[in-house]
Amino acid sequence: MTALDHPLVQDYLRRLHEEAVRLPVDEGRELEAQIREHLADALGENPSESAVREALERLGAPAALVDEAGGVPGPDAAAGGVPVHDSAWREVGALVLLVGSALFFWLWPLAVPMWLAGLVLLVLSRRWSVADKLLGALVLGVGWLAPVLAGLMTFAVDAQTCSTGTDGQVSCTGGGDGGLSATNVVAIVLTVAFAVLYVWTLVRLARRAARGAAEAVAPAA
Repeated sequence: MTALDHPLVQDYLRRLHEEAVRLPVDEGRELEAQIREHLADALGENPSESAVREALERLGAPAALVDEAGGVPGPDAAAGGVPVHDSAWREVGALVLLVGSALFFWLWPLAVPMWLAGLVLLVLSRRWSVADKLLGALVLGVGWLAPVLAGLMTFAVDAQTCSTGTDGQVSCTGGGDGGLSATNVVAIVLTVAFAVLYVWTLVRLARRAARGAAEAVAPAA
């Protein structure tokens, strides 16, 4: 039996996993990995129960480790000492506000505050990694602007230019016939591509936030 298979170690890692939800996702996973590696190296194969207890005592309580790593406040004394895990309200709020600002972009007095508040919650999120936040800012954060610009490009018609030849015939080039120019086609393709990217990003962030909430109650692997 390896050290990580010992019942006391399994229980310790489970409690650490429950507490680690109070840290940003990447930091929580890194802390858990460090503790598992430390215990595996310190105890080796088939450790005695006394050795396991001593190693765990030296590490300290899981809640204390998370507190030292900068986790948000954990136990709530008024609730009988039951850990209060950081909920996903920041993530939900960020998604709702950013999507809302895109939907109501034409109402500037409403859209701008929603957009700013959404970006703030995006930055303050504790369940998304830095890469997730960057993706959200670059895609969802410009969601209210990109469709407007793409739409203007899509329906823009090239100006028609006409000239009279030496034979008196008038020849015209450019728009004016109601057809799509190359610029229109490119704009349509970009608009559709951005819409797909927007939906993909929204689903990705929502799933990661939900997975973070699920990991708060799941036993450590």
